[in-house]
Amino acid sequence: MIQRKQTLFLLQIAFLALSLLFVPVQFIGGAKALGAKLLPLNGAAFSSTSSHVAAVALNFAGLILASATIFIFRKRQLQVNLCYLLMIIYAAVLALIAFTSFIQSEAIPQKPEVNLFGYIIPVVNILSAYFAAHFVKKDIALLKSSERIR
Repeated sequence: MIQRKQTLFLLQIAFLALSLLFVPVQFIGGAKALGAKLLPLNGAAFSSTSSHVAAVALNFAGLILASATIFIFRKRQLQVNLCYLLMIIYAAVLALIAFTSFIQSEAIPQKPEVNLFGYIIPVVNILSAYFAAHFVKKDIALLKSSERIR
């Protein structure tokens, strides 16, 4: 149901999760900067670390979960729980981006620099999941109050 506010927040989460596939979240190297997106890396001189693979998997799970949550509008309590799970997933993605290196290489110096959008997108996803849960709870309260009147 597109007319519900929480659906718009869940769509925002899905689109921002898609954008993490194309926006580099970490860079290593000086003049020849190599950017790590949330897609698996394979090259001759570099490869993905296990934390990068975990971040890719969590982002993909968040994308699928946000898309699926839109279509279970009849089970509102489950929708709230899935929104909380989305908050946990993107908090983990944020922690992985902030505290771990995504690229391992012997030829390129190992000083990762984080792109600002690597922090902003997961934070916005966490806030969007919180607001989606808030509006689902408002729907639950509205339905309970209308049933009391009958």
